[in-house]
Amino acid sequence: MTVMSVSDVYTQATPPSKTDNSVMGKDDFLTLLVAQLQHQDPLNPSESTEFTAQLAQFSSLEQLQNVNANLAGFEVYQATLNNIQSSGFIGKTVTATGSMIGINQGTADPIRFDLASDAASVYVQIYDQYGSFVTDIPAGAMSVGEQEVAWDGRNSNGTAVNDGPYSFNVMAVDGDGSMVPTTSYTTGVVSGIDYKSGATNLVINDYEIPISSVIRVEAAGVESDSQ
Repeated sequence: MTVMSVSDVYTQATPPSKTDNSVMGKDDFLTLLVAQLQHQDPLNPSESTEFTAQLAQFSSLEQLQNVNANLAGFEVYQATLNNIQSSGFIGKTVTATGSMIGINQGTADPIRFDLASDAASVYVQIYDQYGSFVTDIPAGAMSVGEQEVAWDGRNSNGTAVNDGPYSFNVMAVDGDGSMVPTTSYTTGVVSGIDYKSGATNLVINDYEIPISSVIRVEAAGVESDSQ
């Protein structure tokens, strides 16, 4: 059996750190300054103002580096604080910009969107999580503003679809046949928070939405009135 000394174990557990010599530090600057003083021309010495200016420049640079390091630490702290606070969304009903809906126990989330102007005809197309067409809903004429369309959770053949995430697309035209701009919204109860890739996402019915896209937060079970 091979016996390792304490020093060998410590050396393997904590490999020596490498010093980054590509960045000039305070000691390097002072070394260069002393060398400059030692090798200056005695008959034509450097002006004291030059040394003062160099010291001021280095001091300013060092302060900027310290500020940058402090800001980086503050950014990490702020991100951690935001992650902790985001847990308060769990159990709340949120509305966000997006076009995702979910079906839970056969009941579909309401389809919400906003019309930029009055529409003579509105159609809503439903797709599954793989992008395959499921069904379309003719909603008829609608007025400008926020609207809501219900989906019975069935495909174009009348068969009930499986629970899970779905997406929708709204197409609207006015009386002249011109397209009416629309904005889609995602509404649902937050069941969890995901912090992957450094981004904070809210989990709703097995799909995720960025927390930055949230435009409304309500107590669970509260339904927004369509405008």
